[in-house]
Amino acid sequence: MRILKAVLKKDQEDWFKYWIAPLTTQKQSILTKVYAERNSEEKNWKTHLNIDDKTQFSSFLSPSSVGGFNLKQAKDDIRSRMLGRRTSLSNIDLEHKSQLISDYITNLELFRKAKSIALYSPIRNEVNTKGLFLAAALAGKDVYFPRVDGSFLTFHRVKNIDELTTGKLGVPAPGASLYRIEPQNIDLFIIPGLAFDRTGGRLGYGKGFYDRTLDGVPQDKRIGISYSFQLFNKIPMGEHDRRVGLVVTELGTIFCRQNQGGN
Repeated sequence: MRILKAVLKKDQEDWFKYWIAPLTTQKQSILTKVYAERNSEEKNWKTHLNIDDKTQFSSFLSPSSVGGFNLKQAKDDIRSRMLGRRTSLSNIDLEHKSQLISDYITNLELFRKAKSIALYSPIRNEVNTKGLFLAAALAGKDVYFPRVDGSFLTFHRVKNIDELTTGKLGVPAPGASLYRIEPQNIDLFIIPGLAFDRTGGRLGYGKGFYDRTLDGVPQDKRIGISYSFQLFNKIPMGEHDRRVGLVVTELGTIFCRQNQGGN
């Protein structure tokens, strides 16, 4: 009987040591960190974070943080996780979050002042841009959509969504005959991505179309939009990856920190 009691006591001690205590400590540290961040005066971005999102994006590290960690492997890992989570969104959830994001953007001074705006055709449960298209059209703005042309994107004016047809890679795109404008002459770009961070870092599908095409476009003209779970503290980026000036999720607008390297 004494032996049995000793074994049970040891099991209880191990259970607390390796399961209960770590979980309690982790939860407390997360809550403390989130509270500190929300009350910090040093950041120049504006958003609300929830604990689930915090644990999600803090689990990834940039290659510089982990020594020789392979850049492509790090990117592909994030792409796989984010795409899987995004495609699991219900239609109701997708539309609700997309509408909130559209509302945030249309209230931005950048949007109100822009005479021309570039949108994208959503695929794989990306944020829906239908609301932004309607708002821009009603405000008398010229709206452009991208079309794949070799290794770059060309932007063509679209007056009606019906003008979009299935293009390369299965993405709805404008016809080549529609009026084309140089990217440098567009006032504002709304850009999709699989992940973003607070410095404006962006992770796409890996084709590099936006990075190459918008290389000469000022960072503050690029707005990345995504769901809040796609927002990271830091994502791995290569020397040719281009940043956005703002990131908008259904929880708010993040004005990205400047002077973080890249452009």
